[in-house]
Order: sequence, then structure tokens, then C-alpha cells
Amino acid sequence: MRSTRSLRSALALVLACAACREPARELGSGPAGADAARELVDALALRFGESSREPAFDALRPKLARAALVPSRVFDDASAWPRQGGAWRAVEFAGYRTDVGYALGVRPFAPEPGAAGQYRGQLRLERMSSGRYEWTMREELAVGRVRPAELAATLDALLRGAEVSSEAQARASIAEAFPRAAAKLGLLLSLDTLVLARDAQGATRLQLGVRLTPDGLRPSAPRYAAFLQKYLTPIRTRMSAGDAAGAEWWTLEGERNLWTLRLRVQGGSLVPFEGDVQRRIPETLRVTTDYSTRMGRFSLAARGLVAVVALRRAPAEKGFVARFRSSPEWDLPFLVEPLLGGPLRYPFEGPGSEAAYSALETSSGTRLVRSYRARVGENWVLRWLGGMTDKALSEFRAGAEREADRYHAECLTALRDDLAELVR
Repeated sequence: MRSTRSLRSALALVLACAACREPARELGSGPAGADAARELVDALALRFGESSREPAFDALRPKLARAALVPSRVFDDASAWPRQGGAWRAVEFAGYRTDVGYALGVRPFAPEPGAAGQYRGQLRLERMSSGRYEWTMREELAVGRVRPAELAATLDALLRGAEVSSEAQARASIAEAFPRAAAKLGLLLSLDTLVLARDAQGATRLQLGVRLTPDGLRPSAPRYAAFLQKYLTPIRTRMSAGDAAGAEWWTLEGERNLWTLRLRVQGGSLVPFEGDVQRRIPETLRVTTDYSTRMGRFSLAARGLVAVVALRRAPAEKGFVARFRSSPEWDLPFLVEPLLGGPLRYPFEGPGSEAAYSALETSSGTRLVRSYRARVGENWVLRWLGGMTDKALSEFRAGAEREADRYHAECLTALRDDLAELVR
């Protein structure tokens, strides 16, 4: 859901503020200098800010939303697919700057992203067998001349900053270095907890608690605030990253709008919560997630959802791919889970499902790339669940979406203006 993506983006912005000047300067340390940092944030503001939508794009979005868990609803709709084969369908999306703002449209083949802010999405739906389908999506956003190496160095600088700051210093630095961004983010988020504690082995334990405060948006974005209150407040989740030796490397917990991240840092790098501070994060982690929420009168939960996460550390690409090959334990409304059976297991069978995120350097600049491959086995219960999801998306698009886009653009523009002063 787009609201959870917005929360992740907001958490990332808070983290970006935490250590201030050194990370900002690392972001502008490449050949393009400070312009690279500004291009990056401008590109994000364009893509996730207010946009116009071509009629074909507006017509297709609700069809795809209704078909997310029931692909047969859209597979044979010829109007939805500019390209079709016997067992597959495909469509692409283009995002581009216009004289009056930003626009999104549908294409048979979208152009490759070049200038900062250009976007391409490539969606494919394949029928694997009767009632079984696979969605594949790849999204690319051109973000200009900042290189993956500078993005990685910025993260290292953030972690180093945490090691030399106290809570009071960190809070003061945020207010001083990012006054515009802090003011905008403060409408929706409050820094509830910030603990930086040096342990006996010389490592620093960081606990960052960010509270979602939708009421702060009600004067300027009442529909978006109401949507967040309704759909994010019931979420309870815990994510934990561990390695093959059983060491835990980080956790993220969310409950009643309080999201808490815990890390341990030494020498600008993550280290395990316990033990050797000379260890560095391995190539592969096992991330386990417990998740629950309410939709209307019904509770939904998944426990023990495991992703095997492989890091991508090449000079021209920084990111990760997460593969899901084992089914979690489900807690669903009475009589629903027994009736799902195979459809619940199908996404994790064979090659399973996967999601990947990375910063990729190309000949035309860096792109932020997101891709996923998700399998769906249909039955009538998934139609019911899909209807609940579609209802939530319809509520979001009926007024909350425009307010959300405007607010996100304001946050990113404020961050850009603050960065411009820091990297001069």
C-alpha cells in the first residue's frame, strides 16, 4: 500500500537528518559536486509529488488494483494491455516533466529514463496454469549524477555521526542543519526516542523511535490524515535481521504509530547486537517479519514471514534482493484460512517470490530501481481479500492521494533547500 511506502520514506528522511553536515557533504562529494545532491532530491520530489495523469493511466489504475489478488479480472481485458502473447500480458508506464509539472502515462514501450525525474515502470502478467499467475514489475527512476558510491558513503557517514553524538547534540543538529525539512516532517512525525549509548566494547547502541502523528496534518491535509489514522494505526509489526550464525543485526518494530529502529554501530558500520565488534555485515541476512492489522471488523496476521536478503555491493550498484520461499503462519478470520490452502502456499513454492531495491549507475546517470516478482493462486477468499484492499485504495485515491502527494513534495523540497546550504 502506498501509505506504508510513504512511512518508509518519512523514516528515511528522519534518519537523513540525524547526523547532518558530514553525510550531506558526502552526498555531494562526487564529480558533480553539490548539484548531484540537489538533482537527487528534485527527482524524488517530482516523482512522489503532485502529478497529472493521462486518461489511459487513470483508467488502468483501478483495474490493476482490483486484480492484484485476482489477476483473472484483468488478464483478458484487451484494453488494459498494449502488448499481449498467448500466456502473458504487458504494459509500461512513463513519468516525465512537462511545462506545468509532472505527468504519468501508459505506453506499449516506455522510454529509458535519462534526465533526473524521468520514470519507467514495466509490468508483466503471466498465466502459469489454471487459476495461477505471476506478476513481474520493474520500476526505474533517474536521479541524476549522484553515484551509488556516494550514497553508500552517506550512509557510512550517518552511522559515524551516531557514534560521536549525544541525544541532545543530535536533536540540536537536526533543528540547526535541516530547519525547513524538520518543520515539514514535524507535521506528521515526532522524534519520540533517540538513545545513543556507548557499550563496554566501544560500540554505540542506537534506538530511534519515530511516532506518526496524523492529527498534525489535519489542518492542511485532512483526508490524508484520516486515511493514515484508519489504516496505519492498527498495524503491529516486528522485523529482525539475523545471520547464519544466529547473530541479530537490527530490528524494526511498529505499534500504535510508534516505529522503533535498533542498531549497533562501530567504526561507521553495523555490527551484531552482541559479541565481536570487528564483524561486518555479511553478504546474506535472514529477515523475519511478524505482521498484524485490522481491516474493518476483521483481524489479519502473518507470523514468521522469512526473506533471505542478499546484499548488492558492486561499485556501480548498491542494494539488495529479498527472496521469499517459505510460507508464514497465518491468522485469518474464522474459516478463511482452511479454505485458502494452496493459494496461501503458492507464492512461496518453487522459485518463490522476490523483491529488490538498488541504486544503479548507468551511462546516463544513476537510477533508483525497484523490482518484484509475485505469484498468486486464485480462489474466492482471495477475491474477498482483494475487495478489502481495493476499498482501501479507492478511499486513498478519493482525495487523500492528492493531499499526500502535495505534502511529500513539500517535505522533499524543504530537504533539498536545506541540503543546498549544507553542501555549499
